[in-house]
Amino acid sequence: MWAMAAFSLVTSARAQYLADGIAAVVNDKVITYVQINQQVAETEKLLRENYQGDELFQRVKEAKLNVLRALIERELIIQDFKTQGGFIPDTYTTERINDVIRDEYGGDRVAFIKTLYERGVTMQKYKDEIQDNAIVGYMRNKNVVQTVLISPYQIEQYYQQNLRLFQQDEQIKVSTIVLRKSLFPSQRTDKDGHQVTYDPQEEIAKEILYKLDTGEDFADLARSYSEASNKDDGGELGWVTQNGKTAIRSDLWDPISKLQPGQHTDVIATADGYYYIVQVEDRKKSTMAPLEDVRAQIEQTVINEQSQVRQQQWLDSLRAKAFIKMFL
Repeated sequence: MWAMAAFSLVTSARAQYLADGIAAVVNDKVITYVQINQQVAETEKLLRENYQGDELFQRVKEAKLNVLRALIERELIIQDFKTQGGFIPDTYTTERINDVIRDEYGGDRVAFIKTLYERGVTMQKYKDEIQDNAIVGYMRNKNVVQTVLISPYQIEQYYQQNLRLFQQDEQIKVSTIVLRKSLFPSQRTDKDGHQVTYDPQEEIAKEILYKLDTGEDFADLARSYSEASNKDDGGELGWVTQNGKTAIRSDLWDPISKLQPGQHTDVIATADGYYYIVQVEDRKKSTMAPLEDVRAQIEQTVINEQSQVRQQQWLDSLRAKAFIKMFL
């Protein structure tokens, strides 16, 4: 009997496909192209700005399929909630609407209703959306979040299996003196009477280097000569690494990686128009982050991974019990 009803429903849906724009049927619920297009509109706009022709067509189609799958999953969750006898009290919906009016419209109910009208959304549709969001949140929490339990052993196992993720790069604490190259070179006569081109800023950098080599303080020289924003801090740049968020530019890493604390580089001319002198203040060897330092990070990672697996299992179980037909 159910098979005949399902066949009849699909036949009816196919017959109305062109007229009604049916994208999918989930048990007795229809999902329309209007619903898909509303959600994919912004994405499609961005795609049209960056792609064209067949590639644009394929990417828009993929975006619409992703939205359709999400709508199907959402509908399965809502139907399962209702099948189990669940309901959302009207008082909950009223409270949420009042919260929105208070927080987003300064308590102006007329402005709120006007916005709904401009969006082409009825009050009933808005209430349904609030209820559906509450249902999905409740069901995900019940069937996914509350079913994921992480033991200390799982955290330790993840740590041991992914040691490379917790390797801390070598760190070098440095200070810098930075000068901008002159925009226009200068001319002078050398000892043989020839006109030669030189950069006065480079001459200043070499003078700073001489002062450093004869014992003057790096921080004092940075305050006097450096043109970088850290000059007032005596040129202190802090701890840097070769890679990652605290990485120093690559043309400076190689020279400083060979130095010990208290030593400084020669004048380094960079391709983007600067002269650098860098002093190494301290060094930290590459080390492994202790488990206790990354335990919370690992726990969240494992929870996220298991939540994805559990959610997929849950949604697969809902699909297995449902009649689903896609026309997209």
